Amino acid sequence: MSGFLDLHVDSIIQQRLFRYDVRRTHRRGIGGQPLFWHADIPRMVEAGYGGACMGIHYWPFEREGGWEEMKRQISYLDEVAAADDRTLRVRSFADWERAEEQGKLALIPGVEGAHMLNGRIERVPRLAELGVAYLTLTHFSSNSAATASMGRGANETDGLTAFGRRLVKELNRHGVVVDLAHVNGPCVLDACKVSEKPVFCTHTGARALYDTPRNITDEAIDAIADTGGVMGIIFAPLYLCGKLRADTEIALDHLEYIAERAGVDHVAIGSDYDGWLPSILSDHRDCRDIVRITDGLRQRGWSEENLDKVARKNALRVLQENAKR
Repeated sequence: MSGFLDLHVDSIIQQRLFRYDVRRTHRRGIGGQPLFWHADIPRMVEAGYGGACMGIHYWPFEREGGWEEMKRQISYLDEVAAADDRTLRVRSFADWERAEEQGKLALIPGVEGAHMLNGRIERVPRLAELGVAYLTLTHFSSNSAATASMGRGANETDGLTAFGRRLVKELNRHGVVVDLAHVNGPCVLDACKVSEKPVFCTHTGARALYDTPRNITDEAIDAIADTGGVMGIIFAPLYLCGKLRADTEIALDHLEYIAERAGVDHVAIGSDYDGWLPSILSDHRDCRDIVRITDGLRQRGWSEENLDKVARKNALRVLQENAKR
């Protein structure tokens, strides 16, 4: 099996807030370690990661400071990758292949929230130039493009705005994947109708197994799969079952539910390690426990071919399909 490609790791925000050094090995926490200190480059390498999409964040408001902060965080990732020969900064799909050939950890930013564009659609080409993997349409705040599933301005009725529809098309045009994590149900469905490329829902769960707005409905699962898209399972018990303590089995239940409904080609891993979660899976102390996902699926009878799809290949396919002009 190829190395893991985790669709959502949030270590960079810890560096911005606390000067957390992602190049240094940090100690493991307790099982279900809350909030952060889950991941860094040495531990991801030890865990067998082949790649990670590193979340880029800003406070939930549309203002020019968001665009500037986004660029600062991406610059930090650039500096880390340039200084650390264990990593390779991905800027094109060929870089994913190059990283695998060289046995390096591929790193790429994922911008979590269209509010960082500050309403300026002309900035999408710059996202592509900066080598951004995806743009999440919302992040715990509604904005000029879309409505959040939870957080500031959240509701379950409003669909994509006219700006949001244009934004989806522009992201398609420039090879940046549309990410629907944190997005409310109507906006998910609208985005899937508008998008001409496969979409991501990078870190989520199945609402049929636990009914919270943060998870996606069966209708949304079907719509995402119909685009050729992929859904990454989050490692947050609070969203998977409403409790602070639950082990890997609950994540496997959500993963298998989506796989059984939409097909194995449409599921992946989006841990949300370091994402300020109240807890992670109770048998996980840090990112080195990601192997519990594939080990657990293997015990449930999954083939090595399908494990490879979940661990890496499904996500790579979406990135490749979006990279095509």
